[in-house]
Amino acid sequence: MKGYSENCPSCGQAFTGRFCVSCGEKKVSHHDFTIPHFVEESIEGFTHFDNKFFRSAHLLMLRPGALTSNFAIGRRVRYMKPMQIFVICNILYFFLVAGTNIFSVSLQNFLAVKGGFFDLNGYFLKKFGSNANLPYLSALFSEKIASQSKAFIVLFIPVFALACALFFFYKKRPFGLHLVFATHFFSFLMLFFTLFRFLIELPRHYLLHISDESFNTFATAFNFVVLVTYFALAARRFYQAKWVWSWSTGLLAGFLFVIMLQAYRVFLFYNILRTWH
Repeated sequence: MKGYSENCPSCGQAFTGRFCVSCGEKKVSHHDFTIPHFVEESIEGFTHFDNKFFRSAHLLMLRPGALTSNFAIGRRVRYMKPMQIFVICNILYFFLVAGTNIFSVSLQNFLAVKGGFFDLNGYFLKKFGSNANLPYLSALFSEKIASQSKAFIVLFIPVFALACALFFFYKKRPFGLHLVFATHFFSFLMLFFTLFRFLIELPRHYLLHISDESFNTFATAFNFVVLVTYFALAARRFYQAKWVWSWSTGLLAGFLFVIMLQAYRVFLFYNILRTWH
């Protein structure tokens, strides 16, 4: 069309149709700048994103390991990229699950740890002294850990990917695929924890008279079983592992997550106190 370049503005290749055969850039036309086209692209972009998310979430929740398997064989255009789905699931979890989350605990829990290598109580007293205003500091600490617990979740992924590489070293998969598997696994966890909050935790709080201690025991056991089962099924599908090894690595992954969770909380404790002025 007159007034617009016949060569691709990105790579310089001559257009032979609506799209550049070299890089895929679309040829500019007058219609691209009309209001109807703007509305059309806005709606299409939203629904395209929407469809990709729900397709990806459907596989994550109901077919463990399928999203990673599709990515590995190159079936990707219908689904969100691994880190993209992880970021969205992360945002959904921390946006919808207000206040304390599974990755953060109260200051009192940390102060109960006394003596030994991780003398958290001693570190706190060294920072604030024995006459500290504990109620005020506890409230402020809860705000800080709820906020900071969102920021470093991505640190779980490479550690878990390394564990997967060790669990399934005999499969000789590239480390990048272990990263994708770990990313999808933690995307599932974010969605699962969100659903657990709304389908189990909140109904229990408002409808059932169950003590916090009893419910916390149930929640810990239930979440651990779901985590182990999901990992085993995902490993079975993606790594084509035998059932015995799938369940064995599922148990190992469950215990690894518990250890990582505790380490993550301690990391947040030290990081908050270190930067507290």
